[in-house]
Amino acid sequence: MAKGRMAWLDVTKGWAILWVVYFHSFTCWIKPPSPIGSDFIKGVVQPETWTGILPFFSSMVRSVFLGVSMLGFHAVGLFLVASGFVLAQSAVRASEKPGGVAWGSWILHRLVRLYPMYWFAHLIYLISPFEARLEPVDWRFGVSLSGLRFLWIDYNFFYLNAAWWYFCLILQLFAFFPILMAGLRKLGPVAFLVAAIAIGFFARVYLLYLHPSSGQWVLGGCGLSRLPEFALGMVFGAWYARNPDTFERWLLRGRGLTAGLLLYPIALAVYQIPHGYVAVDFLTGTACFLVVAGASGFWAKIPGLGQALAWAGSFSYGIYLVHQPYAIHFASFLKERASWIAVPALLLLAVGLAFWGGCLEKVLHAWFSKTTDKPRP
Repeated sequence: MAKGRMAWLDVTKGWAILWVVYFHSFTCWIKPPSPIGSDFIKGVVQPETWTGILPFFSSMVRSVFLGVSMLGFHAVGLFLVASGFVLAQSAVRASEKPGGVAWGSWILHRLVRLYPMYWFAHLIYLISPFEARLEPVDWRFGVSLSGLRFLWIDYNFFYLNAAWWYFCLILQLFAFFPILMAGLRKLGPVAFLVAAIAIGFFARVYLLYLHPSSGQWVLGGCGLSRLPEFALGMVFGAWYARNPDTFERWLLRGRGLTAGLLLYPIALAVYQIPHGYVAVDFLTGTACFLVVAGASGFWAKIPGLGQALAWAGSFSYGIYLVHQPYAIHFASFLKERASWIAVPALLLLAVGLAFWGGCLEKVLHAWFSKTTDKPRP
Protein backbone atom coordinates (compact mmCIF):
# COMPACT_ATOMS: atom_id res chain seq x y z
CA MET A 1 0.00 0.00 0.00
CA ALA A 2 1.23 3.51 -0.79
CA LYS A 3 1.90 5.32 2.46
CA GLY A 4 2.50 8.89 3.59
CA ARG A 5 0.41 12.04 3.79
CA MET A 6 0.79 12.88 0.10
CA ALA A 7 0.91 9.34 -1.27
CA TRP A 8 -2.15 10.28 -3.32
CA LEU A 9 -0.05 12.82 -5.24
CA ASP A 10 2.57 10.24 -6.18
CA VAL A 11 -0.18 7.83 -7.23
CA THR A 12 -1.73 10.61 -9.31
CA LYS A 13 1.56 11.31 -11.06
CA GLY A 14 2.15 7.59 -11.48
CA TRP A 15 -1.12 7.13 -13.38
CA ALA A 16 -0.41 10.26 -15.41
CA ILE A 17 3.09 9.29 -16.49
CA LEU A 18 1.97 5.78 -17.46
CA TRP A 19 -0.82 7.35 -19.49
CA VAL A 20 1.67 9.61 -21.27
CA VAL A 21 4.03 6.73 -22.07
CA TYR A 22 1.16 4.57 -23.30
CA PHE A 23 -0.22 7.47 -25.38
CA HIS A 24 3.09 8.02 -27.16
CA SER A 25 3.38 4.28 -27.83
CA PHE A 26 -0.26 3.94 -28.92
CA THR A 27 -0.07 6.79 -31.44
CA CYS A 28 2.98 5.15 -33.03
CA TRP A 29 0.90 2.01 -33.55
CA ILE A 30 -2.27 3.58 -34.98
CA LYS A 31 -3.74 7.06 -35.18
CA PRO A 32 -7.54 6.86 -35.16
CA PRO A 33 -9.67 10.03 -35.16
CA SER A 34 -9.09 12.04 -32.01
CA PRO A 35 -11.96 12.63 -29.53
CA ILE A 36 -11.34 16.36 -29.91
CA GLY A 37 -11.93 16.18 -33.67
CA SER A 38 -15.25 16.57 -35.42
CA ASP A 39 -14.74 13.22 -37.22
CA PHE A 40 -14.59 11.13 -34.04
CA ILE A 41 -18.33 10.38 -33.93
CA LYS A 42 -18.48 9.36 -37.57
CA GLY A 43 -15.19 7.46 -37.63
CA VAL A 44 -15.22 5.80 -34.20
CA VAL A 45 -18.60 6.02 -32.48
CA GLN A 46 -20.47 5.17 -35.71
CA PRO A 47 -24.10 5.63 -34.53
CA GLU A 48 -25.37 4.04 -37.73
CA THR A 49 -24.15 0.66 -36.42
CA TRP A 50 -26.41 0.75 -33.33
CA THR A 51 -28.80 -1.92 -34.54
CA GLY A 52 -29.14 -3.59 -31.15
CA ILE A 53 -27.85 -3.75 -27.58
CA LEU A 54 -24.67 -5.65 -28.44
CA PRO A 55 -23.56 -3.35 -31.30
CA PHE A 56 -24.33 -0.31 -29.12
CA PHE A 57 -22.32 -1.71 -26.21
CA SER A 58 -19.44 -2.64 -28.53
CA SER A 59 -19.44 0.87 -30.01
CA MET A 60 -19.34 2.47 -26.56
CA VAL A 61 -16.47 0.27 -25.36
CA ARG A 62 -14.46 0.97 -28.52
CA SER A 63 -15.14 4.71 -28.29
CA VAL A 64 -14.15 4.97 -24.62
CA PHE A 65 -11.01 2.90 -25.16
CA LEU A 66 -9.85 4.94 -28.15
CA GLY A 67 -10.88 8.19 -26.49
CA VAL A 68 -8.88 7.50 -23.33
CA SER A 69 -5.92 6.24 -25.37
CA MET A 70 -5.86 9.35 -27.57
CA LEU A 71 -6.23 11.89 -24.76
CA GLY A 72 -2.98 11.05 -23.00
CA PHE A 73 -1.61 14.51 -23.82
CA HIS A 74 -4.07 15.93 -21.27
CA ALA A 75 -1.76 14.56 -18.59
CA VAL A 76 0.59 17.46 -19.34
CA GLY A 77 -1.99 19.81 -17.83
CA LEU A 78 -2.21 17.51 -14.82
CA PHE A 79 1.54 17.75 -14.29
CA LEU A 80 1.39 21.54 -14.51
CA VAL A 81 -1.28 21.63 -11.80
CA ALA A 82 0.74 19.17 -9.71
CA SER A 83 3.92 21.25 -10.13
CA GLY A 84 2.18 24.42 -8.97
CA PHE A 85 0.70 22.47 -6.06
CA VAL A 86 4.02 21.05 -4.83
CA LEU A 87 5.91 24.33 -5.12
CA ALA A 88 3.22 26.48 -3.49
CA GLN A 89 2.55 24.23 -0.50
CA SER A 90 6.30 24.05 0.13
CA ALA A 91 6.73 27.83 -0.23
CA VAL A 92 3.79 28.62 2.06
CA ARG A 93 5.20 26.44 4.80
CA ALA A 94 8.71 27.84 4.33
CA SER A 95 7.39 31.41 4.52
CA GLU A 96 5.95 30.72 7.97
CA LYS A 97 9.39 29.85 9.35
CA PRO A 98 11.86 32.45 10.67
CA GLY A 99 13.59 34.13 7.77
CA GLY A 100 10.94 33.16 5.23
CA VAL A 101 11.95 31.97 1.76
CA ALA A 102 15.39 32.81 0.38
CA TRP A 103 14.43 32.93 -3.27
CA GLY A 104 17.99 32.92 -4.60
CA SER A 105 18.86 29.64 -2.93
CA TRP A 106 15.38 28.29 -3.69
CA ILE A 107 15.82 28.81 -7.44
CA LEU A 108 19.35 27.41 -7.34
CA HIS A 109 18.13 24.34 -5.48
CA ARG A 110 15.41 23.75 -8.07
CA LEU A 111 17.83 24.11 -10.97
CA VAL A 112 20.18 21.62 -9.33
CA ARG A 113 17.28 19.19 -9.08
CA LEU A 114 16.18 19.73 -12.69
CA TYR A 115 19.30 19.90 -14.83
CA PRO A 116 21.29 16.76 -13.90
CA MET A 117 18.50 14.37 -14.94
CA TYR A 118 17.84 16.46 -18.04
CA TRP A 119 21.50 16.26 -19.07
CA PHE A 120 21.61 12.57 -18.14
CA ALA A 121 18.67 11.97 -20.50
CA HIS A 122 20.75 13.51 -23.30
CA LEU A 123 23.61 11.13 -22.51
CA ILE A 124 21.24 8.16 -22.49
CA TYR A 125 19.90 9.26 -25.86
CA LEU A 126 23.42 9.34 -27.32
CA ILE A 127 24.64 5.97 -26.05
CA SER A 128 21.56 3.78 -25.65
CA PRO A 129 20.45 1.32 -28.36
CA PHE A 130 16.82 0.67 -29.27
CA GLU A 131 15.89 4.34 -29.62
CA ALA A 132 14.31 6.14 -32.54
CA ARG A 133 16.79 8.66 -33.93
CA LEU A 134 14.78 10.88 -36.22
CA GLU A 135 17.17 13.86 -36.39
CA PRO A 136 20.93 14.32 -36.61
CA VAL A 137 23.01 15.53 -33.67
CA ASP A 138 24.12 19.01 -34.72
CA TRP A 139 24.37 22.58 -33.39
CA ARG A 140 20.91 22.24 -31.86
CA PHE A 141 22.26 19.79 -29.31
CA GLY A 142 23.93 22.66 -27.45
CA VAL A 143 20.68 24.63 -27.39
CA SER A 144 18.92 21.54 -26.11
CA LEU A 145 21.43 21.14 -23.28
CA SER A 146 20.70 24.71 -22.17
CA GLY A 147 17.01 23.87 -21.85
CA LEU A 148 16.07 27.08 -23.67
CA ARG A 149 14.26 25.32 -26.46
CA PHE A 150 12.21 28.41 -27.31
CA LEU A 151 15.36 29.78 -29.01
CA TRP A 152 14.85 29.32 -32.77
CA ILE A 153 11.72 27.52 -31.69
CA ASP A 154 10.81 25.96 -35.05
CA TYR A 155 14.12 24.12 -35.10
CA ASN A 156 14.64 23.33 -31.42
CA PHE A 157 11.34 22.90 -29.60
CA PHE A 158 10.86 19.20 -30.50
CA TYR A 159 14.49 18.46 -31.36
CA LEU A 160 15.77 14.87 -30.77
CA ASN A 161 13.24 13.96 -28.08
CA ALA A 162 9.93 15.77 -28.49
CA ALA A 163 9.07 15.30 -24.79
CA TRP A 164 11.89 17.64 -23.78
CA TRP A 165 9.81 20.71 -24.69
CA TYR A 166 8.20 20.38 -21.24
CA PHE A 167 11.54 21.14 -19.55
CA CYS A 168 11.63 24.50 -21.31
CA LEU A 169 8.15 25.30 -20.00
CA ILE A 170 8.97 24.30 -16.42
CA LEU A 171 12.08 26.51 -16.45
CA GLN A 172 9.94 29.52 -17.30
CA LEU A 173 7.29 28.80 -14.67
CA PHE A 174 9.97 28.31 -12.02
CA ALA A 175 11.46 31.68 -12.98
CA PHE A 176 8.02 33.31 -12.58
CA PHE A 177 7.29 31.52 -9.30
CA PRO A 178 8.61 34.11 -6.77
CA ILE A 179 6.54 36.82 -8.48
CA LEU A 180 3.52 34.52 -8.60
CA MET A 181 3.81 33.73 -4.89
CA ALA A 182 3.93 37.44 -4.11
CA GLY A 183 0.78 37.90 -6.17
CA LEU A 184 -0.94 35.01 -4.41
CA ARG A 185 -0.18 36.48 -0.98
CA LYS A 186 -1.25 39.99 -1.95
CA LEU A 187 -4.38 39.23 -3.96
CA GLY A 188 -5.69 36.14 -2.23
CA PRO A 189 -6.47 32.86 -4.00
CA VAL A 190 -9.58 33.88 -5.95
CA ALA A 191 -8.31 37.18 -7.33
CA PHE A 192 -4.91 35.64 -8.02
CA LEU A 193 -6.40 32.78 -10.03
CA VAL A 194 -8.66 35.14 -11.99
CA ALA A 195 -5.67 37.35 -12.81
CA ALA A 196 -3.53 34.35 -13.84
CA ILE A 197 -6.28 33.01 -16.09
CA ALA A 198 -6.72 36.45 -17.67
CA ILE A 199 -2.97 36.74 -18.35
CA GLY A 200 -2.76 33.21 -19.73
CA PHE A 201 -5.79 33.59 -21.96
CA PHE A 202 -4.57 36.95 -23.27
CA ALA A 203 -1.20 35.39 -24.13
CA ARG A 204 -2.98 32.67 -26.07
CA VAL A 205 -5.28 35.14 -27.85
CA TYR A 206 -2.26 37.21 -28.82
CA LEU A 207 -0.25 34.22 -30.09
CA LEU A 208 -3.19 32.61 -31.87
CA TYR A 209 -5.13 35.54 -33.34
CA LEU A 210 -3.66 39.01 -32.75
CA HIS A 211 -0.15 38.06 -33.81
CA PRO A 212 -0.42 34.51 -35.22
CA SER A 213 2.69 32.55 -34.31
CA SER A 214 3.91 28.98 -34.26
CA GLY A 215 1.66 26.72 -32.22
CA GLN A 216 4.73 25.70 -30.26
CA TRP A 217 4.62 29.06 -28.46
CA VAL A 218 1.10 28.30 -27.25
CA LEU A 219 1.99 24.75 -26.28
CA GLY A 220 4.73 25.87 -23.93
CA GLY A 221 7.32 28.00 -25.70
CA CYS A 222 5.72 30.97 -23.98
CA GLY A 223 5.28 30.05 -20.31
CA LEU A 224 2.49 32.57 -19.82
CA SER A 225 0.26 30.54 -22.16
CA ARG A 226 0.21 27.70 -19.60
CA LEU A 227 0.05 29.93 -16.52
CA PRO A 228 -3.62 29.15 -15.68
CA GLU A 229 -2.99 25.45 -14.95
CA PHE A 230 0.12 26.21 -12.90
CA ALA A 231 -1.69 28.96 -10.96
CA LEU A 232 -4.58 26.63 -10.15
CA GLY A 233 -2.07 24.18 -8.72
CA MET A 234 -0.59 27.00 -6.62
CA VAL A 235 -4.03 27.83 -5.21
CA PHE A 236 -4.58 24.17 -4.36
CA GLY A 237 -1.11 23.99 -2.81
CA ALA A 238 -1.69 27.04 -0.61
CA TRP A 239 -5.02 25.57 0.51
CA TYR A 240 -3.34 22.27 1.32
CA ALA A 241 -0.51 23.93 3.27
CA ARG A 242 -2.98 25.69 5.56
CA ASN A 243 -5.74 23.06 5.77
CA PRO A 244 -4.41 19.68 4.58
CA ASP A 245 -7.23 17.63 6.07
CA THR A 246 -9.93 19.86 4.59
CA PHE A 247 -8.29 19.78 1.16
CA GLU A 248 -7.84 16.01 1.14
CA ARG A 249 -11.43 15.44 2.28
CA TRP A 250 -12.65 17.56 -0.61
CA LEU A 251 -10.35 16.04 -3.21
CA LEU A 252 -10.20 12.39 -2.19
CA ARG A 253 -13.65 11.63 -0.87
CA GLY A 254 -15.68 12.11 -4.00
CA ARG A 255 -16.13 15.83 -4.48
CA GLY A 256 -13.00 16.38 -6.52
CA LEU A 257 -13.67 13.34 -8.68
CA THR A 258 -17.29 14.38 -9.24
CA ALA A 259 -16.25 17.91 -10.20
CA GLY A 260 -13.71 16.53 -12.66
CA LEU A 261 -16.19 14.13 -14.26
CA LEU A 262 -18.70 16.94 -14.70
CA LEU A 263 -16.09 19.30 -16.13
CA TYR A 264 -14.49 16.88 -18.60
CA PRO A 265 -17.36 16.71 -21.14
CA ILE A 266 -17.59 20.51 -21.06
CA ALA A 267 -13.85 20.80 -21.63
CA LEU A 268 -14.00 18.44 -24.62
CA ALA A 269 -16.97 20.31 -26.07
CA VAL A 270 -15.02 23.59 -25.91
CA TYR A 271 -12.70 22.20 -28.59
CA GLN A 272 -15.60 22.54 -31.04
CA ILE A 273 -16.32 26.19 -30.17
CA PRO A 274 -14.74 28.84 -32.42
CA HIS A 275 -11.60 30.13 -30.70
CA GLY A 276 -12.21 27.62 -27.91
CA TYR A 277 -8.56 26.58 -27.96
CA VAL A 278 -7.87 29.64 -25.82
CA ALA A 279 -9.44 27.86 -22.85
CA VAL A 280 -9.17 24.12 -23.53
CA ASP A 281 -5.77 23.45 -21.98
CA PHE A 282 -6.83 25.03 -18.70
CA LEU A 283 -10.17 23.21 -18.66
CA THR A 284 -8.79 19.81 -19.63
CA GLY A 285 -5.81 20.14 -17.28
CA THR A 286 -8.15 20.99 -14.41
CA ALA A 287 -10.57 18.18 -15.23
CA CYS A 288 -7.78 15.66 -15.69
CA PHE A 289 -6.18 16.54 -12.35
CA LEU A 290 -9.48 16.35 -10.48
CA VAL A 291 -10.45 13.00 -12.02
CA VAL A 292 -7.09 11.26 -11.60
CA ALA A 293 -6.26 12.77 -8.21
CA GLY A 294 -9.81 12.29 -7.01
CA ALA A 295 -9.56 8.57 -7.72
CA SER A 296 -6.00 8.23 -6.39
CA GLY A 297 -7.12 7.79 -2.80
CA PHE A 298 -8.80 4.56 -3.87
CA TRP A 299 -5.84 3.29 -5.90
CA ALA A 300 -3.40 4.12 -3.11
CA LYS A 301 -5.18 1.67 -0.81
CA ILE A 302 -4.71 -1.32 -3.10
CA PRO A 303 -1.68 -3.34 -1.94
CA GLY A 304 0.97 -3.64 -4.62
CA LEU A 305 -0.76 -1.40 -7.16
CA GLY A 306 -0.66 1.62 -4.87
CA GLN A 307 3.05 1.13 -4.21
CA ALA A 308 3.85 0.61 -7.89
CA LEU A 309 1.96 3.73 -8.96
CA ALA A 310 3.52 5.79 -6.16
CA TRP A 311 6.98 4.59 -7.23
CA ALA A 312 6.31 5.60 -10.83
CA GLY A 313 4.99 8.96 -9.65
CA SER A 314 8.06 9.56 -7.51
CA PHE A 315 10.27 9.14 -10.59
CA SER A 316 7.86 10.53 -13.18
CA TYR A 317 10.35 13.26 -14.13
CA GLY A 318 13.00 10.76 -15.22
CA ILE A 319 10.42 8.56 -16.95
CA TYR A 320 9.13 11.52 -18.92
CA LEU A 321 12.59 12.57 -20.03
CA VAL A 322 13.75 9.24 -21.43
CA HIS A 323 10.69 7.31 -22.61
CA GLN A 324 9.66 8.73 -25.99
CA PRO A 325 12.50 7.58 -28.30
CA TYR A 326 12.07 4.05 -26.93
CA ALA A 327 8.28 4.24 -27.31
CA ILE A 328 8.62 5.22 -30.98
CA HIS A 329 11.21 2.51 -31.66
CA PHE A 330 9.41 -0.42 -30.05
CA ALA A 331 5.87 0.57 -31.04
CA SER A 332 6.94 0.72 -34.68
CA PHE A 333 7.26 -3.09 -34.64
CA LEU A 334 3.56 -3.35 -33.78
CA LYS A 335 2.25 -1.53 -36.83
CA GLU A 336 -0.25 -3.59 -38.79
CA ARG A 337 -0.63 -5.91 -35.79
CA ALA A 338 -4.13 -6.78 -34.55
CA SER A 339 -5.36 -4.99 -31.45
CA TRP A 340 -5.49 -8.16 -29.35
CA ILE A 341 -1.73 -8.43 -29.84
CA ALA A 342 -0.76 -4.77 -29.95
CA VAL A 343 -2.69 -3.37 -26.97
CA PRO A 344 -1.32 -5.81 -24.34
CA ALA A 345 2.15 -5.30 -25.83
CA LEU A 346 1.76 -1.51 -25.59
CA LEU A 347 0.66 -1.76 -21.97
CA LEU A 348 3.67 -3.92 -21.15
CA LEU A 349 5.89 -1.49 -23.05
CA ALA A 350 4.55 1.41 -20.97
CA VAL A 351 5.28 -0.44 -17.74
CA GLY A 352 8.74 -1.46 -18.94
CA LEU A 353 9.69 2.05 -20.04
CA ALA A 354 8.39 3.47 -16.77
CA PHE A 355 10.57 1.03 -14.84
CA TRP A 356 13.60 1.86 -16.99
CA GLY A 357 13.19 5.62 -16.68
CA GLY A 358 12.47 5.42 -12.95
CA CYS A 359 15.55 3.30 -12.32
CA LEU A 360 17.73 5.75 -14.25
CA GLU A 361 16.49 8.67 -12.17
CA LYS A 362 16.87 6.70 -8.95
CA VAL A 363 20.47 5.76 -9.78
CA LEU A 364 21.35 9.32 -10.75
CA HIS A 365 19.71 10.72 -7.63
CA ALA A 366 21.62 8.27 -5.40
CA TRP A 367 24.92 9.09 -7.10
CA PHE A 368 24.31 12.83 -7.06
CA SER A 369 23.31 12.81 -3.39
CA LYS A 370 26.41 10.84 -2.51
CA THR A 371 28.78 13.18 -4.35
CA THR A 372 27.21 16.42 -3.08
CA ASP A 373 26.56 15.53 0.56
CA LYS A 374 29.21 16.92 2.91
CA PRO A 375 30.97 14.25 4.99
CA ARG A 376 29.87 14.26 8.60
CA PRO A 377 32.40 14.06 11.44
